[in-house]
Amino acid sequence: MTGGQHVHWLPIGFAALLTLMSAWLNQVAEHPQVLDNAGFTHDPDYIVEHFKVQAFDISGRPRHRLIAQRMIHYMDDDTTELDQPRFRLTTAGQAPVDVSSRRGLMFGDRESVHFLGDVRATRSATRDQSAFILTGEHLRVVPDAGLLSSDKPVTLRQGKSVIHAGGLYLNDHNKQLELTGGVRGLYEKTH
Repeated sequence: MTGGQHVHWLPIGFAALLTLMSAWLNQVAEHPQVLDNAGFTHDPDYIVEHFKVQAFDISGRPRHRLIAQRMIHYMDDDTTELDQPRFRLTTAGQAPVDVSSRRGLMFGDRESVHFLGDVRATRSATRDQSAFILTGEHLRVVPDAGLLSSDKPVTLRQGKSVIHAGGLYLNDHNKQLELTGGVRGLYEKTH
């Protein structure tokens, strides 16, 4: 070194190293590396053709039954899809309720089934009452609680009576029916 100039290489090297590390950290932060995503994609982990499950009450009598052409389970979000599901809810002393649709969906808790597309729910006629028919595009059924609900438009028919509503809540155990959202219709009293 001539002319009395003295260069300190250590601070310059340290600054260069910090610059390189900052660039590397910025690169890593912008592009996180996925180490292993196996099992976390939305791919089915099992498929069952001609699916059928039945639940019984404590006395051994059928309580409800669910049938579908195909059942597909997804592990990543623990959902189950059903093709052409058909469901029957049986309550002692009452006509059974049958529900069908194009598709069905169950979430991880398995407490309810969502029926989607061309939904039709029917309670057969009895000596005292005409058949009760509900149609719409969505119906949630909670079998053990005897609940049926929808936040989508539904049509209810019984005999010549027709009622349209924006949604409904039906408790099959205590016969409570609530209709919401612009309810309108024609009610014909039966003798």
